[in-house]
Amino acid sequence: MEIVKVLSPVQDNNIQKNLNGSPIWVGKRYHESELAIAEKENPILYEYSFKFDGLRCVQFTGVKKLAK
Repeated sequence: MEIVKVLSPVQDNNIQKNLNGSPIWVGKRYHESELAIAEKENPILYEYSFKFDGLRCVQFTGVKKLAK
């Protein structure tokens, strides 16, 4: 399993209940390597951490708010 950080301007307080159906997967989302682009386009971002098994998201491990 691999831990992946996903950046999104969407705050989802119920992501643990609906992991694969979360609104963070719709619309703008960024990989952690795209942080500079994401910060330019969004004043507030949320950094979600997940465990992936291949291409399948299997576990939510945390979230933190990033602000300029």
